[in-house]
Amino acid sequence: MNRRNQHIIDEEVTYGRHEQLVSTTDLRGVITYTNDIFCRVAGYEPGELDGKSHNIIRHPDMPKAAFKDLWTHAKAGRPWRGAVKNRCKDGRYYWVDAYVTPIYQDSKIIGYQSVRTKLDDKTRDIASKAYQQLLKQEQQKRHPNTWLKPMITALPLAGLFALLVAAFFTGGASQLLWSLLPLVWLALCYQKPLLGTRRYLRGLGQEYDSISRLVYSGDATHAIADYHLKMWQARTRTILGRVDDATDSLKELSKSMGQAMTGARVELSQQDSETHQIAAAINEMSATANEITRNTQQAATNAEQAQQQCHISQQQLEQTRIKIVSLAEDAQQAAAATLALTEESDRIGTLMGEIQGIADQTNLLALNAAIEAARAGEHGRGFAVVAEEVRALSTRTHGATEHIQGSINNIQQTLAQWRTMMDTNMEHSQDCVQATQAGSDSLQQVVSEIDHIAGITVQISSAAEQQQLVAEEISHNVHHISETSSANLTKIEQVESSSKQLLEQSQGLNDLTRTFS
Repeated sequence: MNRRNQHIIDEEVTYGRHEQLVSTTDLRGVITYTNDIFCRVAGYEPGELDGKSHNIIRHPDMPKAAFKDLWTHAKAGRPWRGAVKNRCKDGRYYWVDAYVTPIYQDSKIIGYQSVRTKLDDKTRDIASKAYQQLLKQEQQKRHPNTWLKPMITALPLAGLFALLVAAFFTGGASQLLWSLLPLVWLALCYQKPLLGTRRYLRGLGQEYDSISRLVYSGDATHAIADYHLKMWQARTRTILGRVDDATDSLKELSKSMGQAMTGARVELSQQDSETHQIAAAINEMSATANEITRNTQQAATNAEQAQQQCHISQQQLEQTRIKIVSLAEDAQQAAAATLALTEESDRIGTLMGEIQGIADQTNLLALNAAIEAARAGEHGRGFAVVAEEVRALSTRTHGATEHIQGSINNIQQTLAQWRTMMDTNMEHSQDCVQATQAGSDSLQQVVSEIDHIAGITVQISSAAEQQQLVAEEISHNVHHISETSSANLTKIEQVESSSKQLLEQSQGLNDLTRTFS
């Protein structure tokens, strides 16, 4: 972003002295992590800066020389400390005391991390003035002055030489020698401390130096040593800050894990209770399946007995049908014989009518003969006796024929009744035959249905047995699941206890970092 196009508000954002702003970047300076305090102070949402260049928070008041110094040390794998003025999202600014170190993985630098704390007012004022001067030099397109000079300058030596010259002109050579004796004595006594300190400070400067030293320690002789001490302080603070930031995440993680374990423990407890209920229900279902199996087997036995009884009844019905058919045939034959006997009685009646006519003719003939005998007188008396006998015989024949006719009429009425009864019995026999046949057919259908029921009952019995086996297997598995749930519940309780201990230890570690910070 062009710094001339940035929206700037001259208002500082403050934060607590113990708050630490932590961020990490890759080798190109692209942000890979920011903690919540960093986002809050810079005015961004958590995670909003991820994937963006770190220049997004660069303030236009910061000189390029400061960041060049930062990248020179960072790319060389050395730490860097500096006072930095950053820009908030809304255009305001905040000062930080930044300590930047490389991030290693498998002995290779993969990125950089920065832990920032609140910059004290004195250092902020020094940095602000120094950065203004650097910006002026950059705007004038001039290289910044060489800030890092040797700590032992020539001014003290010049003063010493002036004193020696004054002593020479005042007292002569002897006075000069007496003046030099103390100096020689001091030089001999403090040769090693003076020369060693100078070499030590020169070595510190060669080992590590930065323009940030002028902000934090100034340009005095001891400034390089003071700056190295402050670098170690910043390093220690950064270590503690990173540990503190990690413990914050660890605390949140342990709290989240504790809550998850508590929820999981409650759910597992409920699951264990429900598993026990399922096991009890499956045991009851297994017992019910066993009872169903017994009842189905009993029903199969009863169906088989009913099937056998139906077969017997079917055979009896068939025999009854055969007998009724035979009886119907006999009745039909008797009806035919009755009809023939009626016809014979009719013929006898006809014959008896003829006999009755003959008797009437004989009686009439006897009457005529008696009349003729009476006319003959004595000569006709024997003929009259014969005629009388003939008439008496005719009368007896007439009476006998009337009696026979009455008997024949009775026989004909009886035969007619028998015929009617035979016809009725024959119809009833036919109805019985049809009813017996229908009963036999119905019984056959019942037998077929019972056979089907018997087959289904056998299948149900087999299925019930299989269901019982499956229920027993499920019951075994559910009991195993219940045991596993109980074991998992115990483990989760252990994990929950461990998460509580982890939270306590994280809090203790956080307190420990505050102790050494």
